[in-house]
Amino acid sequence: MKSIFTIVILAFSIQLISAPFNGKIMKFEQPDGSSVDVKLYGDEYYMRAEGLDNYTLIRDKITHWICYAVLSGDGSELVSTGNRYHGIAGVNSSLKSNLNIPEHIDISEKSRVNKITQKKGFLNGKYTDVTNRKSTPDVISGNIKGLCVVVDFSDEPGTIPISEFSNFCNNLNYTNYGNNGSLRKFYSDISGGLLDYQNVVFGYYRAPLTFEEYDQMPQSEGAPQILNWVLNKINSEGFDFSTLSTNPDGSIMAINLMYTGVPQVWADGLWWHQGYYPDFYADGVHSGTYNCSPAYSPLRLSTVAHENGHMIGKWPDTYKYTTDNGLDGIGTFDLMCYYGDDHNPVPPNPLFRSDAGWGNVVDVTKYNGPITDVANSLTCYKYQINNSDEFFLIESRRKSGRSSFIADEGLTIWHVDRLGDNQTTHHEIYLVHANNNIADHTQACFHSGFNNEYSLSTTPGSDFYNGDPSGLRIRNISAVSDAMTYNIGVAAAAPSLQLSYYSISGDNNGNGFLEPGESGNINVLAGNAGTIISGNSTIVCSALGSTAGYISINTPSVNKGVINVSQTVTSTHNVSIHSDTPVGTMIELRFSISDGTYTTYLTKKFVVGRQIFMDNQQIATCSSMFYDRGGPFSNYANMTDYITTISSPTLNQPIKVEFLNFELEDAQDCIYDYLKIYDGGSTSSPLLGTYCGKNSPGIIISTDPGGKLTFQFHSDTGSRYAGWNALVTCNGTILSSEKNLLGMVRIYPNPSKGIINIKMDTEINAEVSVTDISGKTVAHCVSSFNCNQMEIDLSDNPDGIYFVHLKTNREIITEKVIISK
Repeated sequence: MKSIFTIVILAFSIQLISAPFNGKIMKFEQPDGSSVDVKLYGDEYYMRAEGLDNYTLIRDKITHWICYAVLSGDGSELVSTGNRYHGIAGVNSSLKSNLNIPEHIDISEKSRVNKITQKKGFLNGKYTDVTNRKSTPDVISGNIKGLCVVVDFSDEPGTIPISEFSNFCNNLNYTNYGNNGSLRKFYSDISGGLLDYQNVVFGYYRAPLTFEEYDQMPQSEGAPQILNWVLNKINSEGFDFSTLSTNPDGSIMAINLMYTGVPQVWADGLWWHQGYYPDFYADGVHSGTYNCSPAYSPLRLSTVAHENGHMIGKWPDTYKYTTDNGLDGIGTFDLMCYYGDDHNPVPPNPLFRSDAGWGNVVDVTKYNGPITDVANSLTCYKYQINNSDEFFLIESRRKSGRSSFIADEGLTIWHVDRLGDNQTTHHEIYLVHANNNIADHTQACFHSGFNNEYSLSTTPGSDFYNGDPSGLRIRNISAVSDAMTYNIGVAAAAPSLQLSYYSISGDNNGNGFLEPGESGNINVLAGNAGTIISGNSTIVCSALGSTAGYISINTPSVNKGVINVSQTVTSTHNVSIHSDTPVGTMIELRFSISDGTYTTYLTKKFVVGRQIFMDNQQIATCSSMFYDRGGPFSNYANMTDYITTISSPTLNQPIKVEFLNFELEDAQDCIYDYLKIYDGGSTSSPLLGTYCGKNSPGIIISTDPGGKLTFQFHSDTGSRYAGWNALVTCNGTILSSEKNLLGMVRIYPNPSKGIINIKMDTEINAEVSVTDISGKTVAHCVSSFNCNQMEIDLSDNPDGIYFVHLKTNREIITEKVIISK
């Protein structure tokens, strides 16, 4: 049975994330058929259970009873005590209070991160053909067509009419089970009517195995098996999958898989989740990201709305995966955090909403005066200096309509930094809490009678992440009402000076970087967001910190005179970098502006030397800093794939790359985030190694005849780390041929039956490693050669191609060998 709707194809990138539980109570069955009530914390990546008496629970792997848990000796696992849990809501006698174990126990943070990382890889697979959420995202409007498939089992037959699922997805007047509208109605409401999201609904389909059989499989196996089977079933019935909305890679934008049955273990088996399954192809499109949700009474809108936010909105989670204590800075104010009520989820935060092009965004950066802010109106006010990545969004919220289940009401102030990451303390977006306590969302909103001002001098204050004053002043915030009032800007007739960084210009070689021995201009913008003209304004530039001695400020002071209201002027400061400054040196400058009455400042960090950011590119250089895509100041992004080849401008001169810092997501065999380095001009060149975690490549010198190195970087979903910074120089040796380079070492026999001999012509200390074709290290040692032979035994390794790497303090020599026994 299916419903057919209008079609439109839209294109977006994908984020594959998860749905949170924050103390939600669910019923689980014990082996004797009785039911117990359990509180759940976490998501499909990692979930912890508590009884109603606050003791941590686990399902015993031997008896299958839900029992009270204790920690293993090393704190890495929860272990069953064998003491059975019988808790039922409203029956106090079923709860315990005298257990000789702590309440709320959980495994260590390190163990939790490891479990999350592992589960993330299982659910998302090796999905790579996507890009990170863009800084200027696409508008989401018009018609989107998704797929909803309902599956039942012989031991868990469906009981809800299939028409109910069609109504749940698409009926604009849907109210069954207490839901505030259908999935379609929810997205119509939060988009202000700009998006019409409908699903083609199929079902029921009876799965070939029982629910119990699928539930006993790992979480990453059962649901994909069901999905593969049911998609092929629908295809055999003649459905045209090309009528569904797709992503740029040809994957179906939204697949909602709903199935009956209750999993026995939270976050395992057939536990509901979002994942990626790419292996179904039909009609020129293929499967991709999918969402699982329950197909039994009562149908709940919240989780489905949240997961579709990932699929059609491309929004990441804003709660933290590694904590269940609420320290996400947002709580129930955001669909992508803790979405509020099961049947009436809250809207997305104003950043995600405005990125989608929904509602109005009013720029108040240079405004001074009163604001009347209508609550829940899809209008927010934006304070942003010079289109920087860091800004504030302001909007009034009431506990009504879609926002009925937010934790507080009043004026919400959101701090945004597009270079941030909500899995760190430097968030992409968080809610500034009026009570200055991000763990307590019940007093997060500003209003009279509690906290009616937000500025540099208040607590919390309106400074940027680096401590610079933003200049944002919100005062005289009214009482909570449907139309709150407040003032933006200075309280009295006065100027309000602003500074922002603009550019580097006039450097000697014109590449836009300040290099050792070079002079250039640093340009900043000065503006007046006040109500009257400024006095005689002067901008002063000074160097800060231990590296101040590497720079001479030739124009330390610039007089800009009177700055009119809403006027912007450019201030240019000429500087010189000393010739002995090491490439990669970080220099911090402070620009201060004052008119004698009003003063503010801006700090800006600069890296000396040319900078290469990981991208799809070929670069020729003998003096640069090489960074991941996030650069020197930010973590790298999720869901990226780049290939950079670096070579010397001089023919056949080898390139040298020294990694000064290195940190990627860690995993066995580097299956999540990794950097691969190839000895040559492409990924077809010999692989020198695959690196992740804190396993730094160290110093890499090309032995390729062309002197090139190629770097291939991949990141998946979830964790983002600092990445790397590396110094790029050219090695002094000129390579005339590969034969001359390798003339200093003999590696024989080749092919070999398993024993490899290495002989050097001169005494040298060297590190020797052998990698297989995938880059995995199979042998490693450090030795001193004195015209003697080193023997490496690879007899226990399978036949195939291997690479021998001999690394000295000057270079790396790589030679391919073949093992054939």
